[in-house]
Amino acid sequence: MEQQRPSGRVRRAIAAGLALHALLLACYTLPATWVPAGLRALSIAYARPLFHQGWDLFAPDPPRCACELQVGLGEDWRALDAAQDHYLVTRMARNLASYAEGARPLGDTLYMEPLLWQAMHALVRDIGREVPDLRFRAVQRCATDDRRPLERSTRVVPVVPMRIAVP
Repeated sequence: MEQQRPSGRVRRAIAAGLALHALLLACYTLPATWVPAGLRALSIAYARPLFHQGWDLFAPDPPRCACELQVGLGEDWRALDAAQDHYLVTRMARNLASYAEGARPLGDTLYMEPLLWQAMHALVRDIGREVPDLRFRAVQRCATDDRRPLERSTRVVPVVPMRIAVP
């Protein structure tokens, strides 16, 4: 049985797709002054989500601050990413803390966007059934001296939902 070869039209479409891909990647990696602004913007929109790799992947300097979100259970506090939790819950809680904190020292209160506030409540949905008024707080530990990175100051602030004004 003889294999069917792609038609000339299919081969040209594949070649054009590969050429466009190579052109966009070249425009993305070349210096900005060499590429027209419109083509540069198009190449960034194409390449960055798929191929960009930031230097933080190889970061020689660890972040100065680490944040943990906790939920109040009566007088006690429990981390949102407790050791017994499923790894997805742990990952979600750590990402929430990173996003909310933004790797900067916290102020007196951490205001959470509505979507993040809902995500925190979803992580403790089962606890919320037993404890009617859930409270949240952020515990941030920051390095204060570069020569002693393991010595960290601790700051505890309440976490509250951000109030968005509706026009």
